[in-house]
Amino acid sequence: MRTFAGNLYKDDLEGEKIGVFFGTLAPMHVGHQAEIYKAAALNDGVVVIASGYTGDRGDQMGLSVEKRFRYLREAFSDETAIKVDYINEDNIPQMPAGWDEWTRILVQTVKRNVVNQHAKITFYTGEAEYKLDLEKRLPQTGQFTVSLMDRTVLKISATAIRENPIGNWDYINRVFRRHFTKKVTVMGSASTGKSTLVRRLARTSNSPFSEEYAREYQERSNVSDDELVVKDYIRLIQGQYDANSKEINSPANNGLTIFDTDAMVTKVYADLWLRKEDSRQLKPLFDNTISEELIDLILIIPPVTPYTNDGFRNMDNTDDASRWAFHNELMRVIENYGFMDKVVLLDAKGDSEDPDGYYARYLQALDAIQEKTGFNIKHL
Repeated sequence: MRTFAGNLYKDDLEGEKIGVFFGTLAPMHVGHQAEIYKAAALNDGVVVIASGYTGDRGDQMGLSVEKRFRYLREAFSDETAIKVDYINEDNIPQMPAGWDEWTRILVQTVKRNVVNQHAKITFYTGEAEYKLDLEKRLPQTGQFTVSLMDRTVLKISATAIRENPIGNWDYINRVFRRHFTKKVTVMGSASTGKSTLVRRLARTSNSPFSEEYAREYQERSNVSDDELVVKDYIRLIQGQYDANSKEINSPANNGLTIFDTDAMVTKVYADLWLRKEDSRQLKPLFDNTISEELIDLILIIPPVTPYTNDGFRNMDNTDDASRWAFHNELMRVIENYGFMDKVVLLDAKGDSEDPDGYYARYLQALDAIQEKTGFNIKHL
């Protein structure tokens, strides 16, 4: 067993024939997968290697080589004949000047993932110039060969995906899709219709959606807002984050996910209901969670609708002043965390047929998602 990077629980690859697939893999797509599975079919095992450096085309969009490695390792976690590793090129000259050093590291990386150090090793590439460069530099011992892949079977490129991920969604590996998902959160004070709006927006676009975890937790625990303590809020923060993450990672994810609240909403309730010293304890967890959420669009419904007591938010005051106080505190929290550029206020007014404006705000939300995320929610 090896103790370096690679798949933590996997044995090194055994056999007389080992395939090697390498590339930037930013992101991995179905074309890459087809090539990797071809290599797996022709060999006893395959080493998949992500290669890159700080500032490369993947890193520029938030996919560092280390993140690519982790995604790849997750993508092939159930493939016992496929191991994953990576090469960080930061300390070698950039290509083409770095070919000699890179090839030396490539061979080392492969060999630390295999049992038989004398196995026949075939490197697979779709680039004819890469084949020539490798063949010139690999040890001339008869152990190494380079095979040129046929890329006409699945015509898709990582460049095309980076330029238009939503338009090329079906080609992106499922693990990598989380990086390109457009995330929309609907927020608002009690009884603004946000949960209904979340469901209707998601079903309009056939997208997955999360529900407000606090409702589930408080109903299951039979605890009201003013009874929540620090440990409850820790569970609420993590529970909502996990609920949102579940939808991002869902096979139903079509490029758009819609959430019913997030950690910023939970923070407002914590600030309202907890003692200040208790609220301060939660600040590091709020800060970390909110920074990880990476929301693309925040739809906020102001308290312009009549209050309806559904038995969930057991607030002492449900008048307009209290709801507007919550709304204003929510806006302050969003501003403090630097997300005001993501906010769209759903303030559209209805007509005589829509006196409370529910349909008008639904249409406004469709427009906002279409404009701010690029997702074709209106099916134009």
